[in-house]
Amino acid sequence: MLARMQSILSLCNKQTAARKFSMGRMSITLLVLLLLLPFISISQITVQGTVLSEATGLPVEGASVYFNNTSIGTSANAVGKFSLSLPDISNAELIVSAVGFQLLVFKPDAAAIKNKNIVFKLAQKEGQLKDVLILTDAVRKKYLAIFETQFLGITEEAAGSSIKNRKDIYFTSGDSKNSFKAYSDTSLVIINKMLGYKISFELIEFLYDQQSGRTFYYGYTRFEEMGDKKRWVKNRKRCYYGSTVHFYRSLIGNRLKEEGYKIYLIKPLKFTTDSSNTAKGKNIAMPPKQQEEMAMAVGVVATQIIQPDSSNSNNYNILIQGKLMVQYDKEPASKNYLRKSTFVQGYLPVGFRSYVTVKAPFISLNNMGITNNPMDVEYGGYWIYEKAANMLPFNYIPEW
Repeated sequence: MLARMQSILSLCNKQTAARKFSMGRMSITLLVLLLLLPFISISQITVQGTVLSEATGLPVEGASVYFNNTSIGTSANAVGKFSLSLPDISNAELIVSAVGFQLLVFKPDAAAIKNKNIVFKLAQKEGQLKDVLILTDAVRKKYLAIFETQFLGITEEAAGSSIKNRKDIYFTSGDSKNSFKAYSDTSLVIINKMLGYKISFELIEFLYDQQSGRTFYYGYTRFEEMGDKKRWVKNRKRCYYGSTVHFYRSLIGNRLKEEGYKIYLIKPLKFTTDSSNTAKGKNIAMPPKQQEEMAMAVGVVATQIIQPDSSNSNNYNILIQGKLMVQYDKEPASKNYLRKSTFVQGYLPVGFRSYVTVKAPFISLNNMGITNNPMDVEYGGYWIYEKAANMLPFNYIPEW
């Protein structure tokens, strides 16, 4: 009898557990569907267009059409037509480019483009007279090595990347004696073997200043998958965590602590002469140069420095004066590579420290944690090692 009762109780427990599991599975499924609804509604809106030559009116077959810094792209067909799904990214930039034509940038509005065919007329690219440096093979090799390091970065991802058309890179004089600029008339083709992307980068400007050690570049980027993306899931996740995009998304979501970040405002210290010590013949006032170098780090939280943009509901503004120090308390993927490559020596504490310097009244971010104007911010510390080879598409979200 006891055994029979235990058997019945066991059966009841299993049925209850099964119902709980089923309900839990239904809840998870419902949650996933709810999360997908915004993306489903957006994906139903497409950008349809035709690419023509402005000079001849003829279709530009094979023109590259893509959303900047995403893996969403295609090519115009024989009659210049294309169709692309509009991504769920505010301020998305549609890039239309072709060899021999000037690049075109278009910011589509969902309501304005729905069920419409947009005609894109590309202007012929005029030959630009640039003061191209005539370099010996040895000097050009040196410049290319500097360019690749400053453009791709100093990480394991950079070491596993290569620019296939290096011959299309040209150099001109910079703004000072120890600087140079680089440009290319065609897209730079980057093969990233670590992350599994073929990247087409339209280099608009590149400047390297040896004296200050600073590099500035910007352009437009298209990502293409190299085979089955499942092969690269692990490497992409490693690259994402601790990146600037991960930090900005954590900042927007007020999840800095949960994601392993601490932030500090760097405030300069003002030194004055201590009258009590002066009376004793001691003057502790700091020389002007040393005063500039002294600063104090003050801990802050996300809500103190970021707020929604009142003029654009899809944007956020980071409002800080001076420099922000970012401490990441988890171990970044490329740290061991830097140690092995002797770029970083000595004792290295867990995590890393980076700096964000605002070059404008504020940093504007879109809802995906992407800076709307990259020229408004300058990075220091660990993030200076991560450059083009560590970029992930704007529409990238880690898979769990």
